[in-house]
Amino acid sequence: MGTKTLSECRSTFKNFFSKNSHQIVDSSPLVPQNDPTLMFTNSGMVQFKNVFTGLEKLPFKRATTSQKCVRAGGKHNDLENVGYTPRHHTFFEMLGNFSFGDYFKELAIKFAWELITKDFGISKEKLTVTVYHEDDEAFGFWKKISGL
Repeated sequence: MGTKTLSECRSTFKNFFSKNSHQIVDSSPLVPQNDPTLMFTNSGMVQFKNVFTGLEKLPFKRATTSQKCVRAGGKHNDLENVGYTPRHHTFFEMLGNFSFGDYFKELAIKFAWELITKDFGISKEKLTVTVYHEDDEAFGFWKKISGL
């Protein structure tokens, strides 16, 4: 695989999903518009909240994003570690692929496996898959698709 820059990783991700019929959607603002429940955009799905709740329909069923996010508190709050470790930050980009009623587990798992092993070129021998302990369906798909 070799070393990739952040920009190359972002492009590889978005291009993979684009060639798999996903609409590339620009990052939404860090301060969500028309959403008084959030101070900042804290995840990739924020701009699609109205789609997931059925309030809005988009002209496409698949999307991919590189969403700029801020975490400044909440459930996964680890602000005390910012500045003390190389992996704790308040700003990050969340790469995401979304299906709005078009596909579910099996194709999502197939996409993830293909992206990681083919487009990013990571050897399957270096990978481990974990699955929620009650999700036998996902376990079966991972086993079938990855051969692990």
